[in-house]
Amino acid sequence: MKKVNIITIDGPAGSGKSTIAKMIAKELALKYIDTGAMYRTITLLAIENKINLEDEKSILRLARKSRIELEGNPGNENNYTIVKLNNKDVTEKIRGREVGDAVSIVSKLPGVRKFLVGLQRKLAKDGSAVLEGRDTGSVVCPDAILKVYLTASMDERIRRRKVQNEQKGLTIIESDVKNEIIKRDKIDSTRKDSPLIIPENAVIIDSTNITINQTFEKIKKIYHERIYSKN
Repeated sequence: MKKVNIITIDGPAGSGKSTIAKMIAKELALKYIDTGAMYRTITLLAIENKINLEDEKSILRLARKSRIELEGNPGNENNYTIVKLNNKDVTEKIRGREVGDAVSIVSKLPGVRKFLVGLQRKLAKDGSAVLEGRDTGSVVCPDAILKVYLTASMDERIRRRKVQNEQKGLTIIESDVKNEIIKRDKIDSTRKDSPLIIPENAVIIDSTNITINQTFEKIKKIYHERIYSKN
């Protein structure tokens, strides 16, 4: 895989990965690959077909027969990527509570991860993409020209997730948001296959006390330095 123009952004829930990845992709005219959306799509597939969420073989059997597509929509900041499952737009469905509560179960299945990593590498094969998720720099594209590990304090991550929910018109209790993040962190960091780790040679950015724009400018600056040093 060509590593020129491949940027990976990993980090825990609420660290700002999606927002930053979209900004970088739009600014640099790179493809935006939301790996988390792909795991949510497989989860939705299992739910709609009433498959036990831990039945890896059945989920994979159906997934291999299905078609998952990510279409860029940079003109809409709130709906930057349109996700299609078997030619049907499921962008809103995969962000629903039912999928959100179940995705951690499906995403820890080794076979599912291997299957989706293959799809993610195909999407990034032209070497011009920003991948965002939890193993994009450590597993999917370990040779990316720039690997970023984005993090923030627990309080700040809770605040951001709460704001996101409010923007969607959802009233969420802060303690519920905290428990959800803690649960997701534990699952992501302790799963046997592709756990959330800081990728080798990654640039670690703690965005707790800096703005989104400052984080964006910092990553963009490092990216340009890497690109120019290769030429």
